[in-house]
Amino acid sequence: MENRRSLISEPVPPENVIALSRPAHSLHAVLCDALTSNRGLLARLELGVNAPPEARAAVRDLYVQIRQTVQALLRCLELPDLE
Repeated sequence: MENRRSLISEPVPPENVIALSRPAHSLHAVLCDALTSNRGLLARLELGVNAPPEARAAVRDLYVQIRQTVQALLRCLELPDLE
């Protein structure tokens, strides 16, 4: 076992290995940021969008998905000890 190669014993990691850094922001902060962005987009969509007829279905789908995303983000932020 002493002659067995491992990443720990290698002085330089192989080219296909990268160091994973710790995320800069907590999950809670990222969720809050996403919620703010999605609420802004939702508010803009609720003001009304001028779209050609062929784009209206896509804009409506976007509106529905953003509403669901906002609701899901709110539920996640209510979870205790989410990290």
